[in-house]
Amino acid sequence: LLPKGVYATQLLTPSGVSHIRTLLDMATTSGIPTRRPNGMNRHGIILDPNVDGAVPVKALLNLVEEELNNRVVRPVGRMLFPDRVGCEDDLSYFAFTIRYDGSEDDDNDNDNDDNDESSTSKRDVKLKEHRDASIVTLNINLNLPEEGYTGSEVYFRDFPSADDDSTDSSVPENNYERDVISPGDDKNGGTVQFSPGMAIIHLGAHRHGSMPISLSADSDKNSSSKRYNLVIWLFGEDGDVRIAPYEKEDQMTVAERWRGCNHTQEVFAFN
Repeated sequence: LLPKGVYATQLLTPSGVSHIRTLLDMATTSGIPTRRPNGMNRHGIILDPNVDGAVPVKALLNLVEEELNNRVVRPVGRMLFPDRVGCEDDLSYFAFTIRYDGSEDDDNDNDNDDNDESSTSKRDVKLKEHRDASIVTLNINLNLPEEGYTGSEVYFRDFPSADDDSTDSSVPENNYERDVISPGDDKNGGTVQFSPGMAIIHLGAHRHGSMPISLSADSDKNSSSKRYNLVIWLFGEDGDVRIAPYEKEDQMTVAERWRGCNHTQEVFAFN
């Protein structure tokens, strides 16, 4: 049973995952200088043609914009959260990859808050509780079926109410180490176990984090136990993330969700 407000589906086949991983491997081995994908994850790349330190590989950008944004996350996000997403709220995006590493080659476990320059060599093991800088988030597991690991479940707190102040991204200090969801912790919270090719979609305001990753039970100490993900954040112009919900009469119509408002410049799912 998924947490309230969290939706999951099998989005990619193993061949689809393999294709994306091949493109990502080409990008990471190209010699293009890259920077960490965000302030909480050390390992991964940004997919953007206009950002310094990002990877401007055309095939990857086309996949994100045409296939994932236009055909999946925008129309589906509008359908699942009609009171939260309006015509101008999801037209911009930020796409990046992340990698969690459960290997036992060293003691470089992370707490996602080490800003020292040397931290880029450390492994990302877990992700502390946070909100995304997005109206809607799509998170896709890019592991192949044979790439196993243990743990690394994504946990969610209570579904954010319409009057929740999403501008406050801070988390009480005693929540930072709450890596296990107890039955009484959150009425509508819970965990999601990723599988290869699986995608989850949720509001960016929905507090969540990732539990520690480790070697799978049938792996030896020298095995590489990693989780790979592609994440897309949708938001409005200039990074705007709407907070206030829409009244019923102001929500997008079915046609607008799938074809765009005014049916002029946006044509997403019906090309």
